Amino acid sequence: MSKSTRRRFLQAAAVGAALPLVASPTVEAGEPASADQSLLAIVRERFKHLTEDQLKAVQRGLRNGLAAAEALKRVRLDPLDEPATVFVADVAE
Repeated sequence: MSKSTRRRFLQAAAVGAALPLVASPTVEAGEPASADQSLLAIVRERFKHLTEDQLKAVQRGLRNGLAAAEALKRVRLDPLDEPATVFVADVAE
């Protein structure tokens, strides 16, 4: 049995919280849904007060975000690539 950590607990809590949203029957069982359709279904379920124009804007944002994520996934990084960090000491005089 593996040791429980905060990370595993938070992952389990996030899955438990999102399960009712994901498990809602908005898409038929035999039909595979794309990521933006699944996320839009969650937004529709959670934010029922949004108009159709607002939902279309949310869908455009989701598609843009997913396209950016796919572009980032295609970039290969070497193990030595890392962000440049600069340390500046704030010395009180």
